[in-house]
Amino acid sequence: MPAVSSLDRFRLWWQEYTGEEETPFDGDTPAWAVSLVLHVTVLLAMALIGLPVAPAKPRPIAIVATEPVETEVLLDPPQELTVSVEPQPEAGAQSDDALEVAQALAPTIAEESIVPEAVEDSPTAEVDVELADVIPTGLQLDSDIAVKGDVGVGTTGASGAVDRLTVEIAASLEQRPTLICWVFDQSVSLAAQRKEIAARLDRVFDELGMNKSQANRPDLLNLVFAYGKGMQQVIEKPTSDADAVVAAIENIAVDDSGVEMTFAAIRAAAERAKLLRIGPPRRHVMIVAFTDEVGNDPQLADQTAQVCRTQGIPVYVVGVPAPFGLPQVKMKFVEFDPQYDGGEQWAVVDQGPETLYPEFVRIHPREAEEPIDSGFGPFYLSKLCAETGGIYFAVHPNRGARGRVSDAEVAPMASRLRRFFAPDALKAYRPDYVAAVKIDQMIVANKAKKALVEAARSSQISPMDAPTTTFPRVDDGALALLLAEAQKGAAKIQPKIDALYGTLAAGAADRDAIKEKRWQAGYDLSMGRVLAVKIRTDAYNIMLAQAKTGMKFKNPKNDTWVLEPSDDVSATGSQTDKLAKQCRTYLERVVKDHPGTPWAFLAGEELKTPLGYAWTETYTGVNKPQMGNGGGGGGGNPADDQARARLAPPKPKRPLKNL
Repeated sequence: MPAVSSLDRFRLWWQEYTGEEETPFDGDTPAWAVSLVLHVTVLLAMALIGLPVAPAKPRPIAIVATEPVETEVLLDPPQELTVSVEPQPEAGAQSDDALEVAQALAPTIAEESIVPEAVEDSPTAEVDVELADVIPTGLQLDSDIAVKGDVGVGTTGASGAVDRLTVEIAASLEQRPTLICWVFDQSVSLAAQRKEIAARLDRVFDELGMNKSQANRPDLLNLVFAYGKGMQQVIEKPTSDADAVVAAIENIAVDDSGVEMTFAAIRAAAERAKLLRIGPPRRHVMIVAFTDEVGNDPQLADQTAQVCRTQGIPVYVVGVPAPFGLPQVKMKFVEFDPQYDGGEQWAVVDQGPETLYPEFVRIHPREAEEPIDSGFGPFYLSKLCAETGGIYFAVHPNRGARGRVSDAEVAPMASRLRRFFAPDALKAYRPDYVAAVKIDQMIVANKAKKALVEAARSSQISPMDAPTTTFPRVDDGALALLLAEAQKGAAKIQPKIDALYGTLAAGAADRDAIKEKRWQAGYDLSMGRVLAVKIRTDAYNIMLAQAKTGMKFKNPKNDTWVLEPSDDVSATGSQTDKLAKQCRTYLERVVKDHPGTPWAFLAGEELKTPLGYAWTETYTGVNKPQMGNGGGGGGGNPADDQARARLAPPKPKRPLKNL
């Protein structure tokens, strides 16, 4: 069967559709027209294939509208604002006021600003919140910034510390209800201060709105604890009754055992407050401890800090300043109990040191090394405050004194600190309040730090105690014996001094790698002071040896040689002269780089004493015959003895070991 062409199919369709026999392609229709129509049809079909298909009608989506949840945002108001009415072409650090608006201000200085990451308070009591070991640092020191974890807040009395605590309590109450655990040392030495604190708290409660009425401030609850050898909860249930709190503090009994379990008491208070903290209602908890010593249980310090950190409880301590580089200091104790002799006594108490490891090389006997203020509290108590976000208040009545404080000026029940330093000058010298293992790693990593600690741990050097400087000449033999005897004192201490100098010198290569101001000052001061003792000892010994070879008086009438201090050490040899220059370099650097600090003060005092000696001559009449002195005696008056016998026996003095 012959195939049907496309043209034949079109003719059939046309005839059926129109009823006409003749189609447009019959007759004279040219072939090109037929081709044109066919091609146009194909092109249109291909064009329709590329057109987009209309999208399907979307399904309706259900939308549920809800009210926004309001969240409370607590922002601290800015402390200072720099405002300029002049138009600024640039803003921020690029502006004309860049120095004022872009400085990194913080309580401590560092080459790189550090802002610790804030940790949210956990509602679960068992969550262990590890706080950052560092506090905010900046390129500029801002003494006006008060931060949690401060350990150098100095006041002249406990009442001043209580006033500052009022601000902390008020700030806590603005956020949520608060429980305060008042923890008091029951020692004899703090008895009088407890009365003062109770009287001050009476006014504080008024300022906080309690007004001695439970109804006025139900969001502020209080517990009172007392401790000595043991611990007791003075108020059984939390109360907002101001009268009850003040009365409880006033009636705390004295514990004369001499034992103070400070950290155990703080831990017990934290555990007692645990259930009250998580509510309901949820409460802030603050622990405020009052003490005037280190405590007899520092081995519990880290455990106590862990418990308080876990619960999110800051610890505030109203304590005493630690003596610079010393574990103990004398306190002026004035008797207040009529059953004892009311005289004044000086008792040795444990109030330091301010660092975990010793960083101060003592080159004089303990009695001769006058204690001065370190600017910080005892290490473990200060570390507890720093780790929990509290504040350590270093209380001393003589803090405002200018110059040296004499025994007569030392306030009753206060430590005998001879000098005090401005807290602002010491903020950059904060001790390392981190774990012991971190301190160990830091010390091992730097030879200078390691050398300083090793030297400070060594037994104290006892320089020549009042070395002989006057040598009368009866004859040459007698003079030689006097000179030889004097040399024995220098010979005894010289090996110890040389060994101590060798220990410090071994770390000199790493001195410039130290970045912390405290460690810089500590190493330089120790090296300078040890060098000074070594040079004076060497110079003394050399000058005596030279005298033994023979010296003649310029004035024939003179009969005594006198060795006087001198700044000139050239007579003792080039090696001594070289060491003297190194000594001055270290000490002068401390004075220049660390003004207003204990290190600078001690370096300045050392520079006042000459390093060398020089011989002078005088007349004492040593060869002049001495006249005998007549003697006499006499007996006492029997009537006076009988009168004293009729008097009442003297009152006993209180044993100082139980303070």
